[in-house]
Amino acid sequence: MEGYKGGRITRIKLKGFMTYDEIDLKPKKGLNLIVGLNGSGKSSIMSAICLGLGGKPQFTGRSFQTSDFINFKHKEAEIEIELESFRGKNDVIRRVIQPDKSIWYLNGSHAQQSEIAAVVKKYNIDIGNLCQFLPQEKVAEFSKMDKKQRLENMIKAIGEPSLYTMFGDLKDMRKEYCHVEKELEILESSRNSEVKMNEVLRPELEKQEERFRLQAELAALRVQKMIAQYNILQGESLKIKEEKKSLKRDMLRIEKELASLSSKKESLFSESNGLRHEIKEKSQRIAYLTGELSKQLDNFNMLHEQVDNAKITFRNKITKKEEQKAELIELNSKIKGFQEALKKKEHSVTEMKAQISKNAEQYEAIENEISSLDYTMGSTNLEINRMEFLKKRTLEEVERISSEENKKFEILKRSYPDTYKAVCWLQEHQNSFRAPISMPALISIQVTDDENRKFLENAISKRDLLMFVCEDKQDLERFMNVMKKDKKLSVNVTMVPDENINDFSSPAITGHMRKLGMQCFLKDLFIAPESVMRFLCKLSRLHQVPVCNNNAESNVEHILKYNSLFFTPTERITGKRSQYGNRNLSVKRDFIVDRKILPNIKDNSEILNNLEMKLKNTENSLNELNSKFMQCSVHRTELDKKLEALRKVKHELEHESLKISEIQFQIKQLTETYIKKKAAVIDEEQEKAYVKEKICSANSTKKEILAMMHKLIKEFLLCKKEKLKRILVLKFFSENISSLESEIKTKEKAQSDTEKCLLEKTVESTALKTQGFKLYDEIKKLDLDKLKPAQQGPEVLEQVEQSIANIEARLEFNNENIAPILAEYKERQEKILNAEEHIKEYETRMKTLQAKIEEKKKHWLQRLINHIDNINKKFSEYYKFLQCAGEISLDTADDSDDFPNYGLQIKLKYRVDEDFMELSQTHHSGGECSVAAIIFILSLQELTEVPFRCIDEINQGMDAVNERKMYQLVADAAKSGSCSQYFLLTPKLLMDLSYHKDVAVHIIYNSIFLQTKLDVERHLEIAKTCKS
Repeated sequence: MEGYKGGRITRIKLKGFMTYDEIDLKPKKGLNLIVGLNGSGKSSIMSAICLGLGGKPQFTGRSFQTSDFINFKHKEAEIEIELESFRGKNDVIRRVIQPDKSIWYLNGSHAQQSEIAAVVKKYNIDIGNLCQFLPQEKVAEFSKMDKKQRLENMIKAIGEPSLYTMFGDLKDMRKEYCHVEKELEILESSRNSEVKMNEVLRPELEKQEERFRLQAELAALRVQKMIAQYNILQGESLKIKEEKKSLKRDMLRIEKELASLSSKKESLFSESNGLRHEIKEKSQRIAYLTGELSKQLDNFNMLHEQVDNAKITFRNKITKKEEQKAELIELNSKIKGFQEALKKKEHSVTEMKAQISKNAEQYEAIENEISSLDYTMGSTNLEINRMEFLKKRTLEEVERISSEENKKFEILKRSYPDTYKAVCWLQEHQNSFRAPISMPALISIQVTDDENRKFLENAISKRDLLMFVCEDKQDLERFMNVMKKDKKLSVNVTMVPDENINDFSSPAITGHMRKLGMQCFLKDLFIAPESVMRFLCKLSRLHQVPVCNNNAESNVEHILKYNSLFFTPTERITGKRSQYGNRNLSVKRDFIVDRKILPNIKDNSEILNNLEMKLKNTENSLNELNSKFMQCSVHRTELDKKLEALRKVKHELEHESLKISEIQFQIKQLTETYIKKKAAVIDEEQEKAYVKEKICSANSTKKEILAMMHKLIKEFLLCKKEKLKRILVLKFFSENISSLESEIKTKEKAQSDTEKCLLEKTVESTALKTQGFKLYDEIKKLDLDKLKPAQQGPEVLEQVEQSIANIEARLEFNNENIAPILAEYKERQEKILNAEEHIKEYETRMKTLQAKIEEKKKHWLQRLINHIDNINKKFSEYYKFLQCAGEISLDTADDSDDFPNYGLQIKLKYRVDEDFMELSQTHHSGGECSVAAIIFILSLQELTEVPFRCIDEINQGMDAVNERKMYQLVADAAKSGSCSQYFLLTPKLLMDLSYHKDVAVHIIYNSIFLQTKLDVERHLEIAKTCKS
């Protein structure tokens, strides 16, 4: 490319950065397509380019702190970017990001950030320029810009600093011009105001003499006013005194009237209360009489119902008598029928008795045989139950012993739930790993004796007991990812040591060692898988830690020569020898505490085998007994069938015999019923006499009740009448009381008003006296001899006050002395002269600024318009390629010199049947805004020369057609643009895209969801074969 100054990225290396542990990417010249799933780390590469070349974290659109870009598994992140140099050796920039700082290196040497910025600027790289570096988060910001922001960002993006500087100068000069113009207007307004004020002051000088004459006349009038006021105050004081006497007389009259009214009210209240008490008593009596009347009426109705019921009962009994006669006729007919049937069956009774006797003998023989068979089956069944019980006990014992094996998993589940979940998952997925992963020592080791658990618990940390041990590094990474990222579990995982198990052999215990008290080593106290044993020996050196008896208490220093740690039955003894001086030995003793971490599980395999053998023998015996029981059961079934046949014959014979007995019984029963029913036939005359007697008794009682009700009603009406009279009298009293209360309130208000008036007159009298004494003292001080002619004038206060007011008004109109007026006049005249000088200076300054603006505008505006025309041409061509329309123009508002309000107007037309509309999020979709942003940036690229450009996921929100066209535009720009290198990030690679030699595809293989068994080299070989 002509004019290429270098700066193309040839290598990007990342360590511990965002989603990557480590990656080494080597971009090519031309278009570099970076493809990967969402979340695989495509945008991480963009962020690395930004931060690695000195860009601010906010340029990435992800975070404001560099520490957020460090991978959670690493303490620091490293970015290394190699930039191609147009001459000599390439420049390598390396940035190490730590939580609180960043360290920079340039070509292997430590450097300052300013040196990195100088190198980046040398290659014309600007990370803040959206035309060069466009993250996916910045595409949406483009549509949010207003016209002024778009113009300013376009001028920055063009890459001509002078153009942006001149634009800033024009805006500043325009602001300064407006400021000077406003100041000039203020000065002219101030000068004109001062001139007018001086014109107003001239007549004031002429009024000064008139003022002195009026002041003398005003003094004389004020003395006359004081004398007139004193005379008026005397008259008013006498008048108020008479008014106070009249008010006191009114107060006494009102008090007498109030006392009389209150007495009447109390009398009425007393009589009203007596009436209320009488009304209450009458109401209670009326309620009592109402209740009694209700009871008597209920009794009367009840007697009436009894008479009706007696009549109904009599009619029912007559009807029942007719039914009894019909029943007797029917019973007589049935008796005769049964007697005829009995005569027909008497000849077959003897033959039936013989058959019943024979049947009974056969039935008894079969029952005896069945009884014998039942005994045999019962004894067999008892033996079967005994065997079943023995089998159940054996199974329970097997289950109990097996449950002890599971106890360690229960302990793990209860105390360490995350580790338990990880163990359960590993049991299901163990076969999916390349090599075995050993379970934690807590459940995989088997202590030979329960007493030895305490030594292991005090020698091995809880964390190591819960450690998973992997034999393959890839298995470890995969297991860690699943546990921490997918399952969110906190577990401990490590690699098995490289040493062989033979490297951890314990030394042989000699006779001397046994005398010292050494019995064995910790490794000898338990059994564990080889990988777990290697890990524990490597970490805790269990193969070298002796376990001693009580003899060790007297040989501590000798035993510590073999190892710095050993155990006695009750203590954990540690020795440490100083590295200085006499190399003294310090011994630390800790009591062994039973921490109860390791489960107490015994080896029960031999017991289990014996129980299984016993269970098998029991099942064989059980099968033999079941077979014998089945044979007896079949024979008994045959006997039951024979017995059933005999039972059926017996039943038929007994049934026939029963029929004869039933006929005889029916005849006897029907005869007895006939006799009883005939005796129970109703006596009609007796019933008629009973009903007549009951009706007469009821009518007599009803007569008594009616007499009582008449008496009660009479008393009820009398009480009601008396109550009504008292209610009317009470209402009259209530109205009188209300009238009296209203009158009392009126009198009390009149009393309150009179007291208030009396108080006001007292206050007013006191004020008049005080004012009169004051005026009297002032008049005594005056020389009244000189004022006699004035005293003989009109003494009417109103006339004097009118004269004073006229003179004061004339003095108020002319209230200033000549001296301050002259001073103010001269001061204002000086201000006018100074303002005229400043006005001349501002006018000259405005002419100079206007000339500068015109000169700079002449050089700047045409260049800007040419750039916008070139951009508009490319912009329109690109939209035409998309079968849409778009244009860009400069918006100068209404004033061509209003540079702060200059803006860049973008109008779009995506459909045939719509008008051009200015770009905005309100009128355009997210995909349309993305298309406009990318096309605008592509249109700018011909104006700027940069070594590379980065665009991240421009296809968000676009349909498939526009996505394909946008790819084609970017690919064409990469082939024939002002940039030799492009980075285009996308989550998918469209089918059937045009491909040329300057296109390189980089696939990000950094996701837990990808196929783990993918052979990349094999796929590349297949691709080469297909290509050839």
